[in-house]
Amino acid sequence: MKLIKTDLRGLNALQVLLRARTVYNAMKDNPLFPAPTPSLAEFQAGIERLNQSVIDTHMGGNKMEFLLKQQHKDEVSNQIKSLAAYVSIVAQGDPAIVMAAGFDQRKAAAPISKMAAPKNLRSKTGALPGTIKLRWMPVHGARTYRVFVYKGYANTDKAMRELVCSPSNCIVDKLEPLEYYTFQVQAIGARAVSPISNISSALSIGTKPSLGLAAGTDRLSLRA
Repeated sequence: MKLIKTDLRGLNALQVLLRARTVYNAMKDNPLFPAPTPSLAEFQAGIERLNQSVIDTHMGGNKMEFLLKQQHKDEVSNQIKSLAAYVSIVAQGDPAIVMAAGFDQRKAAAPISKMAAPKNLRSKTGALPGTIKLRWMPVHGARTYRVFVYKGYANTDKAMRELVCSPSNCIVDKLEPLEYYTFQVQAIGARAVSPISNISSALSIGTKPSLGLAAGTDRLSLRA
């Protein structure tokens, strides 16, 4: 997991410049960081180039000056990211060292301990005989989904089969033809299990096998 927050998206050149100065001033002559990459001399040079571009375009400027400002902004942004990687190695998970370098600490993501039941479960007859296609809305935090299969229309007495699906859709196969089946879905997370969804039913298409004639039956007698 990344310890340092280095998201520079959405910042303009002046904001990147201010962020760079904060990091430079914190790391300059700091014994915690003896050999940063890039060097602080290179970082300072990049900051000075960006600073001059900000001044040149403050009251307007030509196309070349604005292109140079964008180039210098990208250069300093990459230097900040490289220094963040260096500080992360030095810090070894110590937030105090991260702060000493002028960086913000990334907040650890809280584990998901509760999930909502899957919503909008829909089932429809599949394109192939003996299949029914299921779809539902994804659940935040779900890694897999457990699908309960019941035989009969709107019947949830006892599941005849349970399936595990990774995406929020699946095709249930090997179903008897011309039979209704009912389904429910449950989301499974790393540390939580959701309530079971509402039901949805659909018809499985196909042709039922014919009974045929019993062995040894006299075909002529059936015409009488």
